[in-house]
Amino acid sequence: MSRYVRWIAPLFLIGGAAAPAFADDLAGQKAILCTAVQATDCHPDTGCETTAPWNLNIPQFIEIDLAGKMLSTTKASGENRSTPIRSLLREDGNIYLQGVEGGRAFSFVITEATGMASIAVAREDVTVSVFGVCTPLPAGK
Repeated sequence: MSRYVRWIAPLFLIGGAAAPAFADDLAGQKAILCTAVQATDCHPDTGCETTAPWNLNIPQFIEIDLAGKMLSTTKASGENRSTPIRSLLREDGNIYLQGVEGGRAFSFVITEATGMASIAVAREDVTVSVFGVCTPLPAGK
């Protein structure tokens, strides 16, 4: 199962899931930090399984540079993974991010008022959905 999601920078994070979590308002922020709360891995032959994000090799934290249109793992993770954001839109209080990396398409919807995020990653015969939460990164980070 995790062989399909080994390097998914985009899939590793966020959402608004299992336990209630509250974050800062993200309106106008240029950089945010997100963490995954819950992940569901689906395959056409075996169905879906909800599991802890780390069981799918999803990083604990991901930095989203909205100004530079880049997703990356934190330096402390030692993973050194990054993925460009091909499409970024801020509209109606949401941040929409999309991209393609390593044969995987990803899409994020992050609510600016709450920091709650929903993420989907898809590749042939595999989808992963992730719920998480985001907070602003300090300026200069």
